[in-house]
Amino acid sequence: MAQDTQNFKVSEFTCHCGCGTNIIDQRVMNIAQIIRKAVGVPVHVNSGCRCEKYNLAVGGTKGSYHTKGLAADLSSSIGGGRLFSVIADLKARGKLPELQYIIYYIKKDFVHIDCGKTRNIFFEVRP
Repeated sequence: MAQDTQNFKVSEFTCHCGCGTNIIDQRVMNIAQIIRKAVGVPVHVNSGCRCEKYNLAVGGTKGSYHTKGLAADLSSSIGGGRLFSVIADLKARGKLPELQYIIYYIKKDFVHIDCGKTRNIFFEVRP
């Protein structure tokens, strides 16, 4: 079971539907903590773990890494674009070796991170 970090509580990563699902992987919390330290301002967990039902309700993909505790969606007062840039820089400098993928959602202004499988591309920007 995951443990709290300096700036994040495990409870912040619990499914928002109230079902209590919280199988968050410690690596996701550690990545969020490294990001938080790098940006120097609070980072909000928009979504962490999701049960299958809630995942479908919010338009998540079937088999989403959120349902496996391997993903989180983050936002910050610095904005999603800047947050995305900081994360990409941290990854490029070898500070986030377990991070496998990031997506910046422009319209909703948040960043998805995950520790899922290695992909052909590391990052993506979506409208």
